[in-house]
Amino acid sequence: MEIVDIHLEKIDSTNNYAKAHLNEFNSSKLTCITAEEQSAGRGRHQRFWHSPKNLNIYATFCFQLPIHTLHLISLGQVMAVSLAMVLLKEGLHPQIKWPNDIQLGGKKMAGTLAETQFHRDTVDIILGVGINVNMPENLLTKIDQPATSLLAVTGHPWDRANLLKKLQKQFLADLLKFKKEGFTPFHSQFENLLAYKGQTIHCFDGHKEWVGICHSITSDGQLNLYLPNKEIHTLLTGDIKNPS
Repeated sequence: MEIVDIHLEKIDSTNNYAKAHLNEFNSSKLTCITAEEQSAGRGRHQRFWHSPKNLNIYATFCFQLPIHTLHLISLGQVMAVSLAMVLLKEGLHPQIKWPNDIQLGGKKMAGTLAETQFHRDTVDIILGVGINVNMPENLLTKIDQPATSLLAVTGHPWDRANLLKKLQKQFLADLLKFKKEGFTPFHSQFENLLAYKGQTIHCFDGHKEWVGICHSITSDGQLNLYLPNKEIHTLLTGDIKNPS
């Protein structure tokens, strides 16, 4: 699959741009929209994503899949695995905070946002990723949760364009696997990188806060919590509070 790059100086959100221009994209290719700056960057649950100019990677990958593709809800997790693999090759030690945040040293440095538009036989995927690359400490402290960047972790600036190319190459290879087998080929990688495994966590599923031990990941990317009553409760989605 060929990658088509669209680069913008400033936009409200690369995901918003992608949705507004979907009909202009070639459905047989992977379109990657990037921006130097976002005025209204979004994370999961409409949270504000800090997007200062010329420092980080703000990208949205757009592509189309057959509607019967397995585990479509897990594409955000596949992107998290792809980015983690790139970081591992760079000598870093990422963890994945379920469902799809990347942490370094226990602090968030990247996240993904997957959105879909369904048609009769196909699904349009709008898969955003935000990566804190060269964000300095004085800006990281303004984020409403413990956050870090590649600059903060390694002490040196990173070539954003080069990092994005590596992520595109990795994700494209992973997407081909996903199209054939769904999330299954990524299950063990995700589980091996799962943050807080074996620790007691609090996870809010949108209706109720669950407290239990972060146990494992299902074959389609859901989270298994081991509850105090010794039962396993499986969460399709949710937000984990960082253990204190």
